[in-house]
Amino acid sequence: MDLDSTLKPSKKPNQRKKLIIGALLISITLVIWLIKLWLAPTSLPAKQLQIASVTQADFVVKVKGFGRLKSKYQRYLTNTDVAMVEAIHVYPGTQVKKDTVILSLVNPLQAQRLSVARLELARQKASASEQQINQKSQLLEREANLTILQSELESAQLRSEAESQLIEQGIVSSLDYKRSLLTVKQLKQRVEIEKKRLAQLAQMHLQRSKVQQELLRQFELNYQVQQQAFDDLQITAGIDGMLQELNVELGQNLTPGTRLAVVGSDNALKAELSIKQSDAEKIALNMDARVNTFSNSKQGEVAAKVTRIDPIVSDGRVMIELDLIGELPANARPDLSIEGHVISNVIANALTIKLPQKAKAHSKAMLFKLNPNTHLAAPIDIEFGTLSDNKIQLLNGAKVGEQLIISDLSKWQHLATIKIEQESL
Repeated sequence: MDLDSTLKPSKKPNQRKKLIIGALLISITLVIWLIKLWLAPTSLPAKQLQIASVTQADFVVKVKGFGRLKSKYQRYLTNTDVAMVEAIHVYPGTQVKKDTVILSLVNPLQAQRLSVARLELARQKASASEQQINQKSQLLEREANLTILQSELESAQLRSEAESQLIEQGIVSSLDYKRSLLTVKQLKQRVEIEKKRLAQLAQMHLQRSKVQQELLRQFELNYQVQQQAFDDLQITAGIDGMLQELNVELGQNLTPGTRLAVVGSDNALKAELSIKQSDAEKIALNMDARVNTFSNSKQGEVAAKVTRIDPIVSDGRVMIELDLIGELPANARPDLSIEGHVISNVIANALTIKLPQKAKAHSKAMLFKLNPNTHLAAPIDIEFGTLSDNKIQLLNGAKVGEQLIISDLSKWQHLATIKIEQESL
């Protein structure tokens, strides 16, 4: 055995120690790096986030809907008797006046009834004229008899007056004088009777004339009814506007009351909006509204007021009717698709923000508030109020001017802070 090699100190323990120390240093460095990595905030690029500022102003609460423009005045055209469509003069989409003929109908029986009514009226007029002539003749005859009696009475009175002067001289006997007085008395009675008969005859003629005139009015009314029925075979618009519907074809046989066409006003319009049933309770009559007709011009919107709220719910929606106020947009016409909103409330000096993702009215949520100086965002609890359009009211949790991240960061809500990386110039 070599004594020198035996007595020389070994280097293996020193190398092992160095390896242990090196490994320990590496482990400590790795742990420190992991701790720093864990403590460092998560970074998100600003361009991937939506950031909004809290503002304060009067908050206009709107209830939105969609629908169509409708004619304010409409007229449904129908027929009153059996008929056939003889001619179609106007088709849907054409502007019409109230006297524009849209359809011509034909009914031979109606033409016959009108002819009979015309003949009956003419016959009744002739009968009335004949009666008037007969009555005048009878009155003249009575008046002539009365005139004769009055003449005889005057003659008898003159005779009796003359005999009253001659009876004292004995020229006329008292008997003849008494006979003359009796004749005067009888003639007076006959004259009075004849006057009464003349008056009664005139009264009787008056009553007969009234009856005759009443019959004549009945025949005239019947003729007017038949004439109107004949005229109704020419179907006119009735109002100024546009022909919106035509429901018959050429040669079609019609029963009474058939819906022929619909005419609606094209200048006087109203709006019908369909809104959610849950929003209907927020709306009341006479509330202000706005209607958008999607016109390319700046006058695509028109002011309106709520005039009717339909009580019927259909597919979870309610129809409201709006009266349009002011000048209509150039593209306004019946059945035009529109959208609009009703101003249901105005909240004074309300804090609002652009609607965050997944936010709901009258609820609570957690949003990240951004510090513009440090570019760090921390979670805060927010209480929401009323929702309108793409804005929502803030009741608690934020102040005017603060910036909130409205993107959905629910998967980061466990973090204390988030680093927002700004874009480099």
